[in-house]
Amino acid sequence: MRIGSLELLKELESSGSQKPLSKIDAVFATSLLNLADLRAGLPKPLQQPPVVFYLHENQAAYPTRAIQGVPSQQQASWDAQFALTNLTSCAAADLVVFNSNFNRTSFQRGLDELLAHSPDSNLRGLVSEITQASQIAWPPVEVPATIQAATSKQALKEPSLVVWPHRWEHDKGPNELLETALRWSEHLNLRWIVLGESFREVPPAMRQMKEQLAGRIEHWGYAADRSDYWGLLQKADWVLSTAKHEFFGLAVCEALMAGCLPWLPDRLSYPELVPEASRRLSPMNPPSHPNEHRSRIIKHLEPALADKAVARIDDLIESLVANHPNPAT
Repeated sequence: MRIGSLELLKELESSGSQKPLSKIDAVFATSLLNLADLRAGLPKPLQQPPVVFYLHENQAAYPTRAIQGVPSQQQASWDAQFALTNLTSCAAADLVVFNSNFNRTSFQRGLDELLAHSPDSNLRGLVSEITQASQIAWPPVEVPATIQAATSKQALKEPSLVVWPHRWEHDKGPNELLETALRWSEHLNLRWIVLGESFREVPPAMRQMKEQLAGRIEHWGYAADRSDYWGLLQKADWVLSTAKHEFFGLAVCEALMAGCLPWLPDRLSYPELVPEASRRLSPMNPPSHPNEHRSRIIKHLEPALADKAVARIDDLIESLVANHPNPAT
């Protein structure tokens, strides 16, 4: 977020001729850069077309963790800078698009709280103006045709198989995963598929779960092959999330589309992914007719299917270009 825009500008500069840039209709940027820096540094042909800013997350609501050796006051200042970078990026855009309503509402709440620390600021209404003029577009989810056709599974089996499909970092709740697994595995006869990418520092809770529940783990770790990944999702009965933040929930959405029942908290973006009648389910509260819930959820998630989600984003861009006062020639 600090230097990404400069790197893109440098890449653009070294890419050769600038002549084709005059034919570009719009610029589409995502939220892990400073759009104000990018737009200010673009060559003249790219300063005329409208700019779309797509927030797949926002830094005003992103959970933080302490960094060893960095004073908490200094880190709080860093966190505020990232949130304010999101704000200046939105102000520099012609159209702001969020990937979920939760993303939009948490962005507004977090920025309002942050700006409240500047009582003399005249930016009080800026965040509201941005969110009111914004749009929501779910990200595209590419589902294999074999999964897409499988709109239901058999009745819940014994033991039930639970998939946890998150990267192994603090914001995805590894401690909560361990606590949940230790509490319910034996009592409810649960087995586990633990997916997701791990990094150099593996959370201690993940190591502890692997050691203490080794006999109940059916798969452990990242699935590099997409077909294997989807096969594991389709094999599971439930998808569990212990995430502390989720601005959309791509992995959970994939699991739901593969026929997993939702074992999800009734917060964050999850109420948007699951219709009301299918919320608050769990292995402790299983449905009498699971296939009815699976079909209802898959129908609800149709706007996220790749062709429909891409068409939605295309429509937003085309409408912006058509109504822009200085369209590209």
